[in-house]
Amino acid sequence: MRRWGMIGLILWLGFSVRITGLPALRHNYDHSFPIAQAALWREQGIWPLIGQRSTLGIPASPLATLLIVPVLALGPGPWLPHYAAVALDMLALALAYRTARSIAPPWLARVALLMAAFSPWHVYFTRGTWLPGWFPFFVALALWAWSPFLIQGGSPSPARIGWGWVGVALAVLVHPVGLLLIPPALLSAGLMPGNRWVRGVGAGLMLASTLAYGGIAWHAWEGPRTLRLPARLWPWQEVAFAHALRMVSGKDFAEVWMGAASPPDWLLVRLARIGAGLIEASIALAVLESVARGLRQRHGHSPLLPIWWGFPTVWLALPWPYPIHIHYLVPTLPAGVLLAVQPWRKLPARSWGRYLIEAGTWGIAFVWVLILLAADRNARLHPWTGNPEELPMVESAALARRLLYGLEEDPQTQIWLPWECAETTPTWLSGVVGRALEVRCGFRPDRLAVAHTTHRTLMVLFGTGTPPPLEPLSRPPSWLHRMPDGAWIALYEIHPGELRPAIPLGILTDLGWRLLGYDLEEKGNRLRITTYWQVERIPEDPARWAWHYQPFHHLLDSEGHQLQNPSGWGVPGHLWRIGDVYIDHTELVFPKEISHRPLRLELGLFDPNRVVRARFLLPIGETETLILKVWN
Repeated sequence: MRRWGMIGLILWLGFSVRITGLPALRHNYDHSFPIAQAALWREQGIWPLIGQRSTLGIPASPLATLLIVPVLALGPGPWLPHYAAVALDMLALALAYRTARSIAPPWLARVALLMAAFSPWHVYFTRGTWLPGWFPFFVALALWAWSPFLIQGGSPSPARIGWGWVGVALAVLVHPVGLLLIPPALLSAGLMPGNRWVRGVGAGLMLASTLAYGGIAWHAWEGPRTLRLPARLWPWQEVAFAHALRMVSGKDFAEVWMGAASPPDWLLVRLARIGAGLIEASIALAVLESVARGLRQRHGHSPLLPIWWGFPTVWLALPWPYPIHIHYLVPTLPAGVLLAVQPWRKLPARSWGRYLIEAGTWGIAFVWVLILLAADRNARLHPWTGNPEELPMVESAALARRLLYGLEEDPQTQIWLPWECAETTPTWLSGVVGRALEVRCGFRPDRLAVAHTTHRTLMVLFGTGTPPPLEPLSRPPSWLHRMPDGAWIALYEIHPGELRPAIPLGILTDLGWRLLGYDLEEKGNRLRITTYWQVERIPEDPARWAWHYQPFHHLLDSEGHQLQNPSGWGVPGHLWRIGDVYIDHTELVFPKEISHRPLRLELGLFDPNRVVRARFLLPIGETETLILKVWN
C-alpha cells in the first residue's frame, strides 16, 4: 500500500504541474486546429477527411479531432480539451510505470516514473492538444502490451498483442512521424514467439488502416516544400540525436524557455545540465548493454527496446531538406525512460547506490519543476509577442469567455478580425472558443467597421499602448482586457438597427450593394466622410474572390477637375455576406488655395483589381457617381 501511495503521489504531482502550467501555455494554431475541426464536426456534421498538415507536407489523419469531439460535448472553450490531453498523459505515465516494473524493481520503476512525470520537454509537449501531445500514450500502450517479449523475451497474451497493435496504429495515424514506428513494430512482431495468427491479423489490420488513410493523404499531399538538395552530409545537424536524449533528460529546456537572467536561475540551469548529462549517459549505457547482450547471448528481443527508441532518431538524422523539429522525437519518450533506468536494475534494494539514484532523481525532478514554474511565469508576465496566436491560454480564454457570452445571446453573431490577420488566425480563434465559427479578417479600426442587419457584430483587435477608437463610428471598445505587460485585447460591438446615417439614402447598385446613407463632418480644412453600404445580393461570378470594391470620393472644382481623390478601404469579394453593412470612413483635406468655386463632392464604387465601377440604380436612370454635397 505504501508503494502505491508513492506512485499516486508522483502521478498527482505530475498532474498538478501540468494543470498549473496550462494558463501559461501559448495556445497557438497547432493546439487550436484539432479543437476547431472537432467543433465543425459536432455542430455542423462536417467530418474532415484529413487533419492538420505537418511540416513534412503530409497531412495527419483526423484522429486527434475524433478524440476531442466527445470532450466538446461537455462544454466549449479551450480548457476541457487540454484537461483531457493531460489526463491521457497521466495514463501514459501509469503504463510507463507498469512497463518499467517488468524491467526493474519497484524503486527503480519509481525513478522511471519520476523522469517521465517531470521531464520538462515531456511536460511541455503533452499538456496541449497539438498532435505530438498524443504520442506518449499510444507508444506507452504498445510498449506495455508487448513488454513480456520486449523485456523478458516471453510471449504476450493474444489480448496484449492486440492492444499493442492498437497503440502502434493510433501512433501512426496521429502524425506522419508515427510511420517511423512501423519498422520496429513489425520487427518485434516477427521475432515474437507464439500466437502467429494473432500477430499476423494485428499487423494486417494496422497496415490496412495506414494504407487506407495513406491514399487520402497522398491526394492531399502538397509535395516537397522545396526542391533543394541537403546542404551537408549525414548527420543533418545535431538535432536528431540530441533531441531524442533531451526528451528524457530535459537538456536545454531552461535555456530555451526560462530566460535565466539571475544567479538563482543560472544555478538551476547548471543543475539541470548536470542531471541531463547523467541521464543521457545512462541511456547510452543501456543501448550499448542491450546490443552487446543481444549479440553475445543471441537474444533477438534484447536490442528491440533501443530500436524502438533509436530508429526514429537515426531516420530523422538523415540529411532531409527540411528542418528537424524537436517534437518529431516525442515518440521516443516512453522507450527512452525505460532505457534510462535499465543499467541499474541489478542494484540491491538496500544499497547506497539505490538511495543515491533515487534521491538524485527526486532532486532533478525538483529542479525541473522550478524551471517549469519559471518558464510559465515568464509567459504569464510577458504574454504579447506581436502575434495573437501566441498568447498564453489564460489570456485567450478571457477572450473566449467574452465571445461565448455574445454567442449565447445571438448564436449568429458575426466575428471579424483585423485586415492584416494571418490566414491561420480564424481557425485559431475558433479553436480557442471551441465552437464552429465563421471568422473573417477585414475590418480596420481607423477606416472600416462592419455591422449586420439582423445579428450582432463583434470586431476583435489586439495590440499594445492605447486601444484606438473605432473611427467610422467614433466609439471606444465595448470590452477591454489588459494583460500584465500592457498589451490588450479589445472588442468593438455593433448591434443591428443602431446604424443611423445622418443623411439616409437607400440607393441600390448593380453590384448588389445598397448605399444606406452617409455622414459628413467638416472640421476646419478637413472633411470626414462615412458611408454605409449594405450587401443585399452577391454576384454569382466565380472570380468574385478577386474583386475588391471600395468607395471613392472626388472633390471637384467648377470645371470638373479633381482636387482630391481619396479612396475608402473596401472589402474583398470573398468576404461578402448577405446582410453585411460596411461602414467606410475616409478623410480628405481641402486645398489651401482654392480659387475656383463652387466645389462638389462625388461618391462612387470602384474595383481597382478589374478597373471597373459599380452603377447606382436611380429612378431616372443609372449613374456611376452621386453628388453628396456642393459648396457655393
